[in-house]
Amino acid sequence: MKTKNLSIIFTIVFILMGCDNNKETDADKEIEAIQRELSQIESELKELEEMNQDKIDRNGDGQADLFIEFEGEFVYELIDRDFDGQVDESWKYDSNANLVSGKVDENLDGILETQYISKDHSIDKIFSDSDGNGVFDVYTKLDRGVLVFSERYYSSEQQAKIGKVEYEYGYPIGPEILTSTSISEEEFQEKRK
Repeated sequence: MKTKNLSIIFTIVFILMGCDNNKETDADKEIEAIQRELSQIESELKELEEMNQDKIDRNGDGQADLFIEFEGEFVYELIDRDFDGQVDESWKYDSNANLVSGKVDENLDGILETQYISKDHSIDKIFSDSDGNGVFDVYTKLDRGVLVFSERYYSSEQQAKIGKVEYEYGYPIGPEILTSTSISEEEFQEKRK
């Protein structure tokens, strides 16, 4: 645990600086300040660990539907929107509470089919698997959280097509334009990641 490491470091610093119980020096004052900071950090870490185990029941039915989990430098917020016991949203934040990514079950079928990717503190890309085959077929590009364009892969027995809608200020500026393509749905997904 980090607090044990900090305590060990403090002890080593204390020994190296020497202790004279009769005189209070600037070093002694600095050590006391370090002790107070270590104590505060330890308290905050304990609080975070307790929070990690807390589960929140937002609708009062006795079942937890909001979970906070910690993994390394990341914090995950898991949400059961429809209170059925399954996670419908998973949001990943960095140590500064900035959104990194998210996965959402838009249609509440138990599959997190939509993925949100953040860049520079706002949503940059959205991928969605609208046909449930495990491959993203809808790609949406944003600029600082504002829609720029959206593309959708349409597969058919005759000819696959990609539909594109462009946006200005978050609103469509024209109809969807369909273009024939020879790439597979997997290639569509890979080229946009």
